Amino acid sequence: MVGQRIRYYRKTKGLTQEELAQGICSVSYLSKIEKGDAKSSEEVINLLCERLGISPEEVDESKILEMLNEWNMMMVNRQFEEARIFRTSLIDKLEGVSEPNLLLRYQLFNARHYIVCDNPDAEAAKEELDRVSELLTQLPNDLKFYYYTFTGMYYNFIKMYQSALDYFYKADKQFTQTSNIIDIEAAIVYYFMGLTHNHLLRISSVANYAYKAIAIFDREYCYSRSADCQILLGLSYRRARNYDKANYHLNLALKYSTLFKDDATSGIIYHNLGYVASCQKNHNKAIKFLEKSMIYKESQSVQHSANTIYLLASEYFELGNIKQAKILITKGLTKVTEVDEVYYHLRILEYKVNVSDDSELQLFLSKSAIPFFEKKGILEYEALYSELLADIYFDQGLYKKSSLYYRIANNARKNIF
Repeated sequence: MVGQRIRYYRKTKGLTQEELAQGICSVSYLSKIEKGDAKSSEEVINLLCERLGISPEEVDESKILEMLNEWNMMMVNRQFEEARIFRTSLIDKLEGVSEPNLLLRYQLFNARHYIVCDNPDAEAAKEELDRVSELLTQLPNDLKFYYYTFTGMYYNFIKMYQSALDYFYKADKQFTQTSNIIDIEAAIVYYFMGLTHNHLLRISSVANYAYKAIAIFDREYCYSRSADCQILLGLSYRRARNYDKANYHLNLALKYSTLFKDDATSGIIYHNLGYVASCQKNHNKAIKFLEKSMIYKESQSVQHSANTIYLLASEYFELGNIKQAKILITKGLTKVTEVDEVYYHLRILEYKVNVSDDSELQLFLSKSAIPFFEKKGILEYEALYSELLADIYFDQGLYKKSSLYYRIANNARKNIF
């Protein structure tokens, strides 16, 4: 409707109703036009549109809407290269389009694009979401669902996990009030809820949402997404030290990734199978899985390969192969900085391998590593390294300091479960 378009462009240009109406019509008449309550004068409409710099003519909404939804489904189905190419043609089609809901839909799907593309751009995604948020109360139900979902994905990406959960809960509630959103979109929200709870180490919540997502993905034959959920369950059960269930779910995921030749997912799975074997003190088996993971990760991000390098170095250290451990630590540290979680793992292992003075390790643990994991809310490693520092203090007869860090470790572990 032309009134809706006028309201949209007035707001995006930062104009009040008084400013837009000045010299054209009364404010009350403009308000009625924007609400669709007035029989609009063609002359008034033309003058308002001219002031806003838009055309009063309507566009063929159905074709543009079809293209927007097709683009979105490419991203849902992980056809990212196709989506990138399609986006270029879509931008051309959108030139001259002034229909608010079409432009808002584009901005929302563009935010998703910036989050899931090969080189994510969180800042660009946030800019799109911020523009949409100014008109949130006027959005139809399906666009509100997308706004909540993609905002949750944005906060998950920048590791603000509680904020992410708040938006995913809103998206879940909005889905129940929306009839034109397919079930797979809801399953993606459940997956991200499980993923976010996993970051916050809330094990029972991870399982709850992962199973809800799997039920939908399997029903819709979306097995690559099911594999993601199986990995999530494997991670969660590994943290709960239920290694049989962890292996069960990781091997289910491996069947999917092998069947569909998804090398990136296979690399992640072998990494986690190696981690489970490491937890079970089966170091040779862990090394085999981790080396296989490295083969798959050659084309992946630096961060992913650094995590696997760290685990490999740890396993060689456990087997007494100090030379190989040192080589891997040096390689890993060239790939990361102090903002990366794995940097602290590598540095602590470096202290252990070099058998340096405990005072250096104590200082690094107390001033750098433990505060980093505490600030990030990564309780698993806050507990692990607090316990390590407590053991060092205990061996030195510093029982008061030892007691303090044992208490920190115990409190962190309580919150994990």
